[in-house]
Amino acid sequence: MILSWITSSLTPKVLATIVNKIDSASAWSSLQERYASTSQNRIIQMRTELMNTSRGDLSIADYLDKINVIVNNLALSGAPVSESDLVAIIMSKVGPQYETTVASAQARDTPITYTSLETLLLGAEQRYKTFSLPPDSSTSAFAAIRGGRSSFRGRGNSSRDGHGGGFSRGGGGFSLK
Repeated sequence: MILSWITSSLTPKVLATIVNKIDSASAWSSLQERYASTSQNRIIQMRTELMNTSRGDLSIADYLDKINVIVNNLALSGAPVSESDLVAIIMSKVGPQYETTVASAQARDTPITYTSLETLLLGAEQRYKTFSLPPDSSTSAFAAIRGGRSSFRGRGNSSRDGHGGGFSRGGGGFSLK
């Protein structure tokens, strides 16, 4: 019964690590060895993975989920990441699309919390998706009606400085102790 509970609470990727275990004790030991290892090599590997994980083409939610898995594994290994380091890592890796969101987070009088940053980034992503229009949208039709002036820039079109209607972010350096 306990083995069934353990297996039902795991993601498919994690479940693959205990698929051959026949009892709950061996399954739990395998999970602990794999994900809660306190070996220095494992901690270094996870910190390196955390530092090198960039958003790429992931949604903000998927990127934050990926980061949270690594951070949670570090915490289980006895090497938790501070909230300020986590915020700095995320702000430096979400990409240029979120430059203004990160700039606003950095301009605050008090340091931003992870929860607040997550809310800002998810909101910015939603706004970006809402205001990004396909190339053949009414914006293009409006530009044609106005005589096709090259100076017209609607949402979703690139501006002269390359920063279209999107939201961007920047970041700063940091180090984990």
